[in-house]
Amino acid sequence: MEDIVVVDGSHGEGGGQVIRTSVALSALTGKPVRITNIRAKRCTSGLRAQHVSGVDAVAQMCNAEVKGASVGSEKIDFFPENIETKHLSVKISTAGSIGLVLQALLIPAMHIKDRIEIDICGGATFGKWSPPLLYTKHVLFPILLKMGYRAEMEIVKHGHYPKGGAEVKVVIHPLLKLKGIDLSESGKLLKICGIAHSSGQLRKAQVSEREAESAKVLLLEKYDVPVEIEACYSDTESVGTSIVLWAEFENTVMGADCLGAVGVKAEKVGVLAAEQLSGYIDSGASVDEYMTDQLPPYIAFASGPSSYTAPSFTGHAKTNIDVVGKFLDRKFDVDEKDGIVKISVS
Repeated sequence: MEDIVVVDGSHGEGGGQVIRTSVALSALTGKPVRITNIRAKRCTSGLRAQHVSGVDAVAQMCNAEVKGASVGSEKIDFFPENIETKHLSVKISTAGSIGLVLQALLIPAMHIKDRIEIDICGGATFGKWSPPLLYTKHVLFPILLKMGYRAEMEIVKHGHYPKGGAEVKVVIHPLLKLKGIDLSESGKLLKICGIAHSSGQLRKAQVSEREAESAKVLLLEKYDVPVEIEACYSDTESVGTSIVLWAEFENTVMGADCLGAVGVKAEKVGVLAAEQLSGYIDSGASVDEYMTDQLPPYIAFASGPSSYTAPSFTGHAKTNIDVVGKFLDRKFDVDEKDGIVKISVS
């Protein structure tokens, strides 16, 4: 049997991050991977439906042979072939996170030779414990663009828990070389933007407007920059609401969000998102907590050194760095000082 990278799925935070990063790096490097003890520390161990969707999507991109990728499985073997530039059609059952599936696809797509189109049907654009898709579009994509990686997204239809039912189109363009990125300083705060999105059923109660206004009031009181937050609605299969905010600096972008819930006033949802973003802005870091764990796979494969500062060193970030070390010999340096963590790779 060819050499296979073995990853302990219970390592670190022991969740879906290990799975997504492992299969993505397997596809990118061409090294087969075996993931064991999948989600062993969780109340319900093994793969969930959204993890299977992510594995299947990456397998489709690189024509991989996959063994054990079914709901409940605690071990999978992933044998990648060459990454092909083609049209991918990804189906996600119920309200699985589209943002998390895209995390797994974006990493191997660094090596495509021509543009690739991804159509995603099903799943949710907003959800608990996962990045909203508007964060991916307005925060992750701009930071990747600074590295020369260009991706575009059209959200045709939004999806909320529990039915999902979203429709999303993503186009990824080829790049000659992924560049290192210096985010050691965020630079001057230029403006704050955002989108408060709700299902059409919530239009009469002006839920999006109330979220947007409460967030705007708080942010205008703290920062002398333009604050533009759009209130919008669309038809969805399940009723839901969420607000996503992002702060644009000279050198970087930071994001925050809050998912609405039954019994929580729209004004509170807007305030919570604004307070979260304000905390990131005032921290002195150059990226938000969510971006802390998403960047390691990219800067590990970039040419030249990279660095960024974060408000904390999350379990997800440590897990991603450890998984990267299984596939590539790049040295990460993590330095925590005065409440700020500097993460760099040389």
